[in-house]
Amino acid sequence: GDLKRFPTSNMSNALAGNVPGIIARQTSGQPGKSTSEFWIRGISTFGASSSAYILVDGFERSSLDELNIEDIESFTVLKDASATAIYGSKGANGVVLITTKRGKAGKINIDAKVETSYNTRTITPEFVDGLSYASLMNEALVTRNLGMAYQPEELELFRTQMDPDFYPNVDWMDVLMKDGAMTYRANLNMSGGGSTARYFVSLSYINEEGMYKTDEAMRKDYNTNPSSQRWNYRLNTDIDITKSTLVKVGVSGSLKKRNAPGQGANVWTSLMGQSPISIPVMYSNGYIPSHGTDDNRNNPWVLATQSGYKEIWNNKIQTNISLEQKLDFITKGLRFEGRFGFDTSNQS
Repeated sequence: GDLKRFPTSNMSNALAGNVPGIIARQTSGQPGKSTSEFWIRGISTFGASSSAYILVDGFERSSLDELNIEDIESFTVLKDASATAIYGSKGANGVVLITTKRGKAGKINIDAKVETSYNTRTITPEFVDGLSYASLMNEALVTRNLGMAYQPEELELFRTQMDPDFYPNVDWMDVLMKDGAMTYRANLNMSGGGSTARYFVSLSYINEEGMYKTDEAMRKDYNTNPSSQRWNYRLNTDIDITKSTLVKVGVSGSLKKRNAPGQGANVWTSLMGQSPISIPVMYSNGYIPSHGTDDNRNNPWVLATQSGYKEIWNNKIQTNISLEQKLDFITKGLRFEGRFGFDTSNQS
């Protein structure tokens, strides 16, 4: 229940500060890529490329990224060596045990949920205006006996913006960034069944919008704003073949689409490499300026809005079958359990 209180599309992010014994670090805020790395059992495994052993319904999973939080029935973190010993070397850095929801005999039960949240940045660098930047540059040079870079009449041009081509005053953060972005979540699940067969079915949709501004003229053709959409589905079925034989069938999957600017990886580097007086966003004749050839001297507005777009699709399907056979006729409480799983994953 506690994990569901956090408005995040990524389960790894919900662990930070919420599950004792876990250290989490989020290295990106880009929608669809904001996965937190996490470590169990203290700082000793930090940075050692040692991940926890993750089991979902008894099947090993490489990550928690595509798991729908609403599908989880129970979540357990094993940290002590005595508890993880049965998993061998794979459990050396802790074990995460997740059980998904299953149907119960009785009338059909339907749950639906729709959530909307507005996300803002906690800390964003603020830059001085062009006049202040040029004045501070003059001050730094004068104190080193190097003379002024800009004369008083030039400083006035920065202030009045009468010649923005040669004396620009650009707030790059305002040009590129919105104050925040919306996230939309919807979930529908149904469960029920009889004494012989039970089922649990869920569908979910998450849409995370990005915080880049876009060129409205270009948006008619494509969207350069980083964003992510994900569809999850799950079907868990339990069938009693006999009074002592239970078959469990599970099919789950996720389809994710992620948008990004064509040169989006260099936008922030270029943003930090420019100054408010280095180049205008665009010259008055319609030409687009570029200051040097390195990534940190490109025009960040061009990289974010004029370099095309990327659209990445990830499709994952996980199928599993389990057979549980009670062997009480040999020893009370003894049972045999066999599992078979088949996963597919592709990206385009």
